[in-house]
Amino acid sequence: MAGRVTTSALLAALALSAAALPASAAAKQKRCPASGVGCSLKQVAAQSGIFVGTALSNKISATEKSDIAANFNAVTSENAFKWSEMSKTAATTDFAATDRMVAWARAKKLRLRAHTLLWHRLQNAPWLKAELATAADPATRLRQLIAERVTKVVGRYRGKVEIWDVINEPLAIFGAGYDSEETPLTPKNIFYTTLGEGYIASAFRSARKADPKARLFLNELLWDARVGDPKSDALLALVARLKKARVPIDGVGIQAHAMLGTSSPWFPSTTASLKRYIDALGKLGVKVEITELDVRLPLLADQPDPLAAQAAVFRRVASACAQARACTGLTVWGQRDSDSWLDSYSLTSATAPNSPLLLDREGRRKLAYQAVAAGLLERRR
Repeated sequence: MAGRVTTSALLAALALSAAALPASAAAKQKRCPASGVGCSLKQVAAQSGIFVGTALSNKISATEKSDIAANFNAVTSENAFKWSEMSKTAATTDFAATDRMVAWARAKKLRLRAHTLLWHRLQNAPWLKAELATAADPATRLRQLIAERVTKVVGRYRGKVEIWDVINEPLAIFGAGYDSEETPLTPKNIFYTTLGEGYIASAFRSARKADPKARLFLNELLWDARVGDPKSDALLALVARLKKARVPIDGVGIQAHAMLGTSSPWFPSTTASLKRYIDALGKLGVKVEITELDVRLPLLADQPDPLAAQAAVFRRVASACAQARACTGLTVWGQRDSDSWLDSYSLTSATAPNSPLLLDREGRRKLAYQAVAAGLLERRR
């Protein structure tokens, strides 16, 4: 059936065929077949017009370099650009890791997505709360700090970073509003509670001024990326308000961490609902990318062939992106299963190894790798 992975036997045959093809033959192949067999994901990206990326750690290890060179044409900074990493104090900004990452990505001709300028939930500036608590006018001080951070960081890499995640996860982790109160699961959104929703527009405008040619995205975690879901609809409404106010937002990133179980929408039986949602965002005048895709294998333990079931999920998400004209990229959150943040994250570490990525611990392509390739090749020109 078009757009779906239906049997483990088919996937296994595709994976074995890809592994058997000599690297030189794959490199010389001018056009990938619909199955993607014999092609790397970066070759698929070139043919489909959809960037295929991965998260990149601060240190850029030799293994990462090898995996990325063989498989991807885009990278996203996993931590290097986050405020907590760059500014340990209000008076300091450390550009060492970001300079290294930008230089390496440019040297390798990889599209770089800088993630993220503002994020209240995790890895926010460790000193920010105390800074505002002692400020005579917290709102004025926070506006100043946001403008300084955005201007300094974006301005430094003007013309060198293609995409900025200006705002990450502004909406509540569950529900359609904002994190207005402190909870055991998440801190309150200090940007929203101090400045209101206007902080989003201010950050985007500062970023556009600092680099008029960079593409500016809002990145959001959606558990149910479909029209009709309260949080998904709230994101649509937010983007509509920003566009109406002429805020320079170019795109929306949809995080795709499959963490909640097989009832999660990231385990759809078809690609239709996700495509419909991407189309709805596209109609608002923004591009869309799948930004943090991983699929925990333990969630599929009850399936006859968990690896084939995992591949089917990847295929459906890739197919939705391919079939939606507004979708311009798909990023998996890491290269090898051994790299995944899910094995150390408090809510998912108990099920380690989660094995949620496209390459196994030895760097071999899993069934999911070929499934993503086939899904993206459904791109309609």
